Amino acid sequence: MPLSCFSSVLASLRGGAAAAAEDREAAANLEEEVGALERALAVAVAERAAVEARRLDAEARADDAEARVLAAAEERDARVEELVLAAAEAAAKRRQIRVLELQIQAVNNMTSKFRWY
Repeated sequence: MPLSCFSSVLASLRGGAAAAAEDREAAANLEEEVGALERALAVAVAERAAVEARRLDAEARADDAEARVLAAAEERDARVEELVLAAAEAAAKRRQIRVLELQIQAVNNMTSKFRWY
């Protein structure tokens, strides 16, 4: 084999070894990148679970608050109804008192006329 041919073969073998080393380095870099992505995915999944738990907790608190608001509204409506009835009773009593006052005034007027005669 001529020397130039032999040097070409050696050069290609060295180039192949260098290419193989580059490929191994690229594969190692890719494996490292995949590992980093897997760790990031695990963190994201954990964060998503935490966010989901907070969302469920917030929904439960909102449902509880809504139930309390509805109960308070019902209680307020019942109290308003009681107050309306009390106001109506008070108005009826005021009318009754006024009627009695007018009757007393009429009786007083009649008795005062008899006193002067």
